[in-house]
Amino acid sequence: MIRKFYQTHRKTFERFNYLLLENPVLERGLTIAPVIVAATTVKNGLALSIAFAIITVCTITATYFIPKQVPYTLSVIANALVASVFFIPATMLVDRLFPGAVFQLGIYLPLLVTNSLIIQKSFSRFHQAPFGQMLVQLLSAAGGFFLVTMAVSVLREVLGAGTLFDKPLDITFTIPALTLPFGGFLVTGLLAAAVQALRLYLGSAERPRKKR
Repeated sequence: MIRKFYQTHRKTFERFNYLLLENPVLERGLTIAPVIVAATTVKNGLALSIAFAIITVCTITATYFIPKQVPYTLSVIANALVASVFFIPATMLVDRLFPGAVFQLGIYLPLLVTNSLIIQKSFSRFHQAPFGQMLVQLLSAAGGFFLVTMAVSVLREVLGAGTLFDKPLDITFTIPALTLPFGGFLVTGLLAAAVQALRLYLGSAERPRKKR
């Protein structure tokens, strides 16, 4: 039933594929490092998601108007420079909303400036699409990053530290290892496996059984 509904509305779902089936974190490990290492609390997850959305969406939208004749190397440098500009207001906003989060995220916040969507996918995917379609894809990518980052953050903070928004919960059993990068790999890997299973389920067609 789910597969049939998906196949009937396939074109609509493909517009928002970055939310789940082509999620920027779970697909091929794009933008995965900050989530694995820094998304240990809900506060950090929200800070990462806000910064990622501002830097990525604004940078790829702004660089969309760079002439296609510009050499690839110069375009990459231009993308990084533009992303560095948007990094400043993104960091200021994060620091205002979540005091101390910038320090906790460490190097993984500025690493968003050179994330794979900006450096690689902007040329091979986003800038190849019409402007309106590109905006939909970018917002879907930001939404997909938010969904995965929050799922990982909530699981790691609740099960790893026994807190939520830094407030203690009435939990008697925790797994502190989940707050380590190993825990991030584990949780993210399980989510990626679930999405891959869903992708195979939705994409598989029922084959007619051969008559013996």
